[in-house]
Amino acid sequence: MSRRRLANRRSHETIAIEHDGQRYKVGLGRELVCADLDRLGPVVEVFLNAQKVNSPVDVLVSDGAILMSMLLQHGCPADVIHHAMKRNQDGSPASPLGRAAQLIHSTLAEILTNPAGVSPANMET
Repeated sequence: MSRRRLANRRSHETIAIEHDGQRYKVGLGRELVCADLDRLGPVVEVFLNAQKVNSPVDVLVSDGAILMSMLLQHGCPADVIHHAMKRNQDGSPASPLGRAAQLIHSTLAEILTNPAGVSPANMET
C-alpha cells in the first residue's frame, strides 16, 4: 500500500482536550475538497501534544499521532483506527490517542451525512 501524497494546501483545526487530568492539543489536518466553496474533506493528518512540551508523555502521544497520520495516508479507514483503540469500561477512550481517533471518527461521520464536504464556518472547536 503506497502513501497518498497530501495537497499543498490543507485546513488545520486545533482542539484542546483533557484526559485523566492532563491537557492536550489535538491538531487535525484536512484537505480542501473545493477551495472555491471552502469545503473540507476527511482528516489526513493528526498532531497531538501534551501541555508539557518534550515530556515523556508528549513524546509518546506525538509519536502515536504521527503513526495515526501514516495509517490515514496509507489508506487505513478512520473507523478502523477508532475501533482499534483501547476503551474504558464505560466505552470512553482510554488514552489521549483514543480521544484523537474519536475526533477523527466524528469528522468522518460529518462528511458521510454531508457528502458535499464540511464548511470551516460550521465546524465545532
